[in-house]
Amino acid sequence: MNEIDENVLRVRGREWQAFGQRKKARFVESAFHYWRSTGFPHYELGRQEIAREYRNLSRQPVAAIQETGVAGSTTGLRLANYFQPHMWSVRVSRYLSPHEVFHNDMMLRAAIHRSWTIWPDRYGANPATLRRMLKTYPGTASVSNFRPTVARSVLHHFSQDSDTVLDFSAGYGGRLLGALSMKRQYIGIEPCTPQVTGLRSMLTSMTEQGASGSGEILAGCAEDVMRLLPQSMAHLIFSSPPYFNWERYSDEESQSFIKYSTYEDWKQGFLEPVICQSMRILKKGGKFAVNISGGRRKPDASDVREIGSAAGFRYIGCIPLLITRVPYLHPRNDVPHKPEAILLFEKV
Repeated sequence: MNEIDENVLRVRGREWQAFGQRKKARFVESAFHYWRSTGFPHYELGRQEIAREYRNLSRQPVAAIQETGVAGSTTGLRLANYFQPHMWSVRVSRYLSPHEVFHNDMMLRAAIHRSWTIWPDRYGANPATLRRMLKTYPGTASVSNFRPTVARSVLHHFSQDSDTVLDFSAGYGGRLLGALSMKRQYIGIEPCTPQVTGLRSMLTSMTEQGASGSGEILAGCAEDVMRLLPQSMAHLIFSSPPYFNWERYSDEESQSFIKYSTYEDWKQGFLEPVICQSMRILKKGGKFAVNISGGRRKPDASDVREIGSAAGFRYIGCIPLLITRVPYLHPRNDVPHKPEAILLFEKV
């Protein structure tokens, strides 16, 4: 077998598992050399694929927000992630990034072996399956994008056509893409340079696709940029602030976990100012929606509610985000969803 034979990408797990040990090892080695030659399996979308992904999202029925929560599909997620290749190298807490696993020879071989072992119905060494394995390799964690379908649901329920929506932590563009698939005027603030580049690239691409909505990306720290925005300009403020120092998007000095080294400093220097400025920037009757972890990661619901109340917001309630866990990573955990939530406030 040629060391970089692409046929290795078309071998399912069940086929590989039927091989003898030597043949299994040869296939792992061939796949290893293929990916060493090719490079990290980033998403690759041509113009037609981009158009199809956007069309599928824009035609997707809006997910209902029920008492049990909201569970949007993954439609549009691949498109949003395509514009943010930087996300694969971001460190989460003490864990390795997928990028680090890929560039470690021993770990990459082990990841390919594990992929064919765990998923009998998947092509274990193809780009999509390898990306999935690199994200879930032992000792590894990856950042995630906000689901555009969930963004569409929040936008549908708490804003109207042509409304201005402000996102003070624009992140990887899931909420931007959701807004562009609807008739909303999105303004995103983001301090991380690679993410700003990706967000603006998405905005340009979606505009070329004839996006329903419009957008603008402001580069900078939200606690500084928001002070410069006009009073009562937004109908909805909808964001997902960083979980303090859990996800370290870059080593730029503009990163809030670098500017504020302790949680108390971060809360006073970042979280309180953006919530207070949100109160000023929102129109009367406007909604303020904040995505939090809902688990042990900061900020917790009590901190956000306390700051929101002090700023003058009326707390409306909590919308659970029903994000499905990866079953093989949590074999002893019978809770099917991650504990994330959207806290909802109103300016009265």
